[in-house]
Amino acid sequence: MKFAICSSSIDWAATGTMLQGIGTIGGVVAVVWAANKGADTFNAWRRQKVAERRLDQAERILTAAYKGRRALAEVRHAMISEHELLAAGEQMKEKEGWAAQTAPRQKRLVTAQAFYNRINRTKEEREALDQCLPMARALFSENLEQAIEKLIHQFRVVQVDVECYVDYEGTDAEFTKKLKRGMYALKPPAGEVNEVTDAMEVAVATIERICLPVLRLEASPEGGRT
Repeated sequence: MKFAICSSSIDWAATGTMLQGIGTIGGVVAVVWAANKGADTFNAWRRQKVAERRLDQAERILTAAYKGRRALAEVRHAMISEHELLAAGEQMKEKEGWAAQTAPRQKRLVTAQAFYNRINRTKEEREALDQCLPMARALFSENLEQAIEKLIHQFRVVQVDVECYVDYEGTDAEFTKKLKRGMYALKPPAGEVNEVTDAMEVAVATIERICLPVLRLEASPEGGRT
């Protein structure tokens, strides 16, 4: 049907077809808009979840680091109590061949056992640090993972120094000092460094540098702003 207006004719059938086309295009635009909006919403939700996980893990890692540092300090405490030495002595007396050891070596073995007992009491703290490693790398950086590994490694360094101490008779002054620096948290003379203490503090400082900004909702040096 055609209707004349101002000498022009409108083809209603064609107009209907055109409107249907416009409707189809509008539908496509709406679908695309909805899809984009949905993607934006999903991405925002995902970013929020990642931020929440980073916050939780930063707190977990920092707590483990502080507990680990305190545990390592307790292992390396310069004072070994009489109770610790007595308990270690009783343990050593049960070992085969104990009576055949010289008096100086027996003394070193008792001291070493006291250190082993201390290290064994830090199992929970060491495991907590170890369990932080996967998320430290996944949510933060390799630097954070390596800092945690360095802190864990200091427990092993102390253990190796204790093992060396058992069979070492103190013939080399420099090596003696090195063993003592590893076993004990002693402040070295001016110009010298306690390698274990220094490595521990550097590791904790790195962990703080990466995790504290996340907890404070500040710009993080590794991982952006939460």
